[in-house]
Amino acid sequence: MKRIGFLFAFLMAFGGLALATQSPDLQQKAAAAKEAAARNQQALRSYSWITKTELSLKGEVKNTKIESCRYGPDGKVQKTELSEPPPPPQQQRGLKGKIVAKKTGEMKEELEASAALVHSYVPPAPEKLQAVIAAGKVTISPGAGAAAIRFADYQKAGDSLTLTLDSQEKALRQIAVDTWLDEPDNKVTLAVSFQSLPDGTDYAAATVLKIPESNLEVRIENSNYQKLAP
Repeated sequence: MKRIGFLFAFLMAFGGLALATQSPDLQQKAAAAKEAAARNQQALRSYSWITKTELSLKGEVKNTKIESCRYGPDGKVQKTELSEPPPPPQQQRGLKGKIVAKKTGEMKEELEASAALVHSYVPPAPEKLQAVIAAGKVTISPGAGAAAIRFADYQKAGDSLTLTLDSQEKALRQIAVDTWLDEPDNKVTLAVSFQSLPDGTDYAAATVLKIPESNLEVRIENSNYQKLAP
């Protein structure tokens, strides 16, 4: 029951259908899924972990940040930076300096807009998934030990949200988002890979956000989970 992956995916993919059919059995499973998700989130609060964030431009790592993380009493993640902050870049003067400053500002704005966009996909919203199910735009692709459930036109025309389930472990192994910013050509992709701790608690091990048009990539890795003292 601690495996949020399978149960969460069951709730998201079929919870809306359960409400539509008014099946008591499916509704009970959906309720159990919600409880399991809440327990998994609560279990994560008893751990500390290390987060590594890398920002790359055209395949070259431009910035790396390493932080120690844990949940605070308010339920929000508290972060303590472990890596030395990079030295401030030398200010260039004249026209070249203005161009660099403008590009840096534009890149920051695009990253912030992309992060806000993907947050509207993860975690998936039950009502949006239910709408996709009702529209008949769900496809299931079975594979070797896994199955991918793809929700097309989840939020925008031409976008998709895909949940990949481990058939044997009955756990969610990946969430993939394929969407776009202001124009369909300005693509944004997100891939979140999940792993399980020894006690069965699931966590996001790796998250990769890409903006191909701008050659930007943000990679976040979570590791070294340690149980906190009671």
